[in-house]
Amino acid sequence: MNRPPAISDPHAVAAEVRGRVEASVRSLNVSAVAPGFLDRMEKFAETLALWGAKMNLTARPSDPAEVAFHIIDSLMPIALNSEASAYPMRAIFGRAQRVLDIGSGAGFPGLVLASASAAHFTLVESRRKRASFLRTASAEMGLSNVTVEQRRLSPADLNGDFDIAMTIALGPLADFYALATAALVKGGTAILYANPNQRLDQSSARAVGLGAEARIPYELRRDRATVSRVLVLWRKL
Repeated sequence: MNRPPAISDPHAVAAEVRGRVEASVRSLNVSAVAPGFLDRMEKFAETLALWGAKMNLTARPSDPAEVAFHIIDSLMPIALNSEASAYPMRAIFGRAQRVLDIGSGAGFPGLVLASASAAHFTLVESRRKRASFLRTASAEMGLSNVTVEQRRLSPADLNGDFDIAMTIALGPLADFYALATAALVKGGTAILYANPNQRLDQSSARAVGLGAEARIPYELRRDRATVSRVLVLWRKL
């Protein structure tokens, strides 16, 4: 597939990303994002383009279409109309909620959702340079609801005081299930961003105390293609 060339000027990248995200938010009819969300996404895209030119944060950090895709994908828990389900996600990202983002990488989804909601986010990233990026981006975006921790998590590190634990499905899922169970309060929600055909090994999730699985499928445009994605959710029993 032929892709348009990436834009080299971080300010131009950021402006293009803002326009694309604004159009997507409008088409999704997302009314729940916090005031100033687009300003924060523009600053985030600029910082990502600056840092991405020096380190491997994410694929194509200066490509506005690619960055906008990841932003909208990250936003799905509060963009999808799931209030009628057992998982009213706009509500569970409210002001008093504590969210753990495991393996935060380049800030997807943690920094995006922190920019869009009032919940407090703890972003955990084991790699020093990526943790430095997350701290810098959070400061540039003016986020007061974000804490960045540079460490490798284990279940023994967690005290069961988070309302939400989430990750993008990159590492072993059994590790996520164990970490989410250790992190969550009883009744808390584990959220996994996944592909529809991904094998999830539900027996491992149930074995550590995650039940009541729900799947919320969605589709996004990426370049000229339509990408199928799914949010998978569990409650801690």
